[in-house]
Amino acid sequence: MQAIKLDLNKSVDGTACDIGVHVKFSFRPFIDYITRKAETEKTAKVVFYQYILKKFKAYPEVSQPIQANQLQHYKPLFELVYSAVSPLLHTESNHLWAIGEPVCPCFYSGTNAFYKELLDSNTGQLKADLRLPNAVDMKKSLLTSFYNLVLERFYNFNFTVSNFTVKSIMDTETKLLKYYRFNVDNRFLEINYNGELPELKLQHIKDKLWNEANSLQILQTLLPPEKFSIQGIAIVNLIDVTGEYALETVKNVIIKHQKSVSGALVTPIEIALQTLVGCADVQFRLLPFLRLNGKYVMNNHNGFESVVLKLTNTNVKHQLLYKKRMKLYLENPRRLIFPEITEEEQRDFPILRLLYQDGITSYAIFPLYFNGNLVGGIEVYTRDPEKFKNYILSKLETAFSLLSQLMQNLMTDFEQELSNVITDKFTSLQPAVRWRFQEAAYNYLSSGAQKQNLPIEKVFFENVQPFYGAIDIKDSSIKRNFALRTDLQHHLKLLKALLVNIQQVCTRELKDKIVHQVKESELEGMEEISDRQIMQMEDYLTRQLPAELSLFAQEHPELKELINAYLAILTDKEKLYHHSLRYEESMRQINQVITQHLESYNAAVQAIFPCYFEKFRTDGVEFDLYMGQSIAPEQTMPKDLKYTLRLMQLEVMANISRATTAMAPELAIYMQTTQLIFVYEKLIDISFRVDEQRFDVEGSYNIRYQMVKKRIDKAHRKDTQERLTQPGKITIIYFNSWEGTEYVAYIKKLQQQQLLQDDLEYIDVEELQGVEGLKALRVGVVPDHKDL
Repeated sequence: MQAIKLDLNKSVDGTACDIGVHVKFSFRPFIDYITRKAETEKTAKVVFYQYILKKFKAYPEVSQPIQANQLQHYKPLFELVYSAVSPLLHTESNHLWAIGEPVCPCFYSGTNAFYKELLDSNTGQLKADLRLPNAVDMKKSLLTSFYNLVLERFYNFNFTVSNFTVKSIMDTETKLLKYYRFNVDNRFLEINYNGELPELKLQHIKDKLWNEANSLQILQTLLPPEKFSIQGIAIVNLIDVTGEYALETVKNVIIKHQKSVSGALVTPIEIALQTLVGCADVQFRLLPFLRLNGKYVMNNHNGFESVVLKLTNTNVKHQLLYKKRMKLYLENPRRLIFPEITEEEQRDFPILRLLYQDGITSYAIFPLYFNGNLVGGIEVYTRDPEKFKNYILSKLETAFSLLSQLMQNLMTDFEQELSNVITDKFTSLQPAVRWRFQEAAYNYLSSGAQKQNLPIEKVFFENVQPFYGAIDIKDSSIKRNFALRTDLQHHLKLLKALLVNIQQVCTRELKDKIVHQVKESELEGMEEISDRQIMQMEDYLTRQLPAELSLFAQEHPELKELINAYLAILTDKEKLYHHSLRYEESMRQINQVITQHLESYNAAVQAIFPCYFEKFRTDGVEFDLYMGQSIAPEQTMPKDLKYTLRLMQLEVMANISRATTAMAPELAIYMQTTQLIFVYEKLIDISFRVDEQRFDVEGSYNIRYQMVKKRIDKAHRKDTQERLTQPGKITIIYFNSWEGTEYVAYIKKLQQQQLLQDDLEYIDVEELQGVEGLKALRVGVVPDHKDL
């Protein structure tokens, strides 16, 4: 035992905290308590109680409050109090115990273990890494403790649980933080109120105590602290709650965790696990085992990476070994523990050799289950086998249920992420309109329609403003057909060479039998062959002919070498379809750039106001955008939104034109794009078509919008054969003159930004079937400066 004053009643800045209560240190409540026990006790303990009272009678002055500077004279009394309130067989060296003032954390005597935890052995001062609360938190904590004491003593209830916790005491051995809670014994206190104590009933004040901050303010008004006086002693036990705190940290991370795409939650959990087991030299890896189509897949990203996989990443052979071993493990998950990796274990488990070579001497993997289903695993490893103890693993097991919950959450997030991608990339159910589908689904379930297998309600949006745009690749059909014919001609030449070689070995009849579907004239020229003939010939050459040739090779062994050489060529897709592959790759690259610009455009639109956006792949890309209050009824749609979106649409078209023009020389096949905007002033209705899984216009009147869209893409300038759409230009088609005037203003704005050229054309459009009176604006796009 030591008698040292230790005042923790200070904030982190050293300011003492005064809550206004009159507090005095006094042994009298303790003496009174022991006196009552001595009078009523029937066991042998009465002798001990009488002994305590006898010792205290030797200091008659302690029946009155004692000043702090006098307390060092009463060390024997402190030891008596410790003996009275501590278990008889308790070892003092392990007991973090102290005696101090009521309510506030100011201590005058305690066990050696208590002071060792809080004081620096060299300086005798508080440890530098002991983090005290700030002034606000300190006062809040003391007031909470005070009112809990008052309410329990006088009104038989309290409003919160107060655990005064000291954070971040660094363990000098483990170099990890340890956490403690003060358990306070308030039996030996006398509380007095200056005046008549107010009558309080919980049912009268429960509405006022709606949160802790408000509760303290209300209580300070109803029960002013300065009217209270407290005398006595407070007995404190400092309880190590490091393990409990570590588990709470893991739980909080799980509760607040972000989506599984974020690996930010990995590090705090690993630190918490090290704190839990009390060893910073033990490392952990969390391994979510995600299910995809009924099979387990590993999430090796965002921090969830096996230490073994990390070591195998640089060697293909080791990667294959890891995948094989992990597959076997997932088929038969179990605890694998290697306290000290031996030579024999390295021979039996080659993966362990990689760990050992990296300095990892101890390794274990534990499966994690949620409701009986395997959801993940946890790797435990260290480079010092002395740190890998059984008690560490047993402590770790207390966290398994929480980690299993985390793995299950990650599985749920993974499935949701897949659903979001599918929704975004493969279906028409976009975030802007998802609320309406959810509403329809709820109505379907709650009305009982699902049980009766009735049709679900129609999902539609009224009075929306349409925006349409199309980016087309000029002469794409001509380029595609040329590539197909060129590859087919090459294929036929190979076949002709084979037939010539066969003719030198076998009869003419055999040659004629092989090529009964390929005319001799077709081997010479391709220009007159139709697309249908090309498809038939391609099918014969790639599917039917190889089977026939294989059969001939069996019947005529002398042909086997020739035929096998030809069939080997057919497996080389790069050579056989060289021109078609170059065409497809060029198309893919250019459409990828278009899509990237449109997705950025859509994101910018959605940031302003939720709209429905849909794009379609043709030889290029078409897109529809629908804007209307009905799409987001809970939000206020800006009045000028239509004009903002029209300018944005024109701008993205200009940027697409610049980007595709800049990349054209780098493509395997030179390609150019044309840009088309159709302006439709009238509002329309759209509804979701379940059979096509997409939105379409609703009503016969609105069909006109869709009809015009489909007929303008190949339209010409009136009385000419000139196509409206031209490479490097944007064509804007409209009906009414005021629409043209509006777009001229947008064009001028982008001309000032050096996006559009000063070559605006006003064009009359030819009459189309069922459509007349169309007009157009056409303007060139300024190429990217790096290409000038």
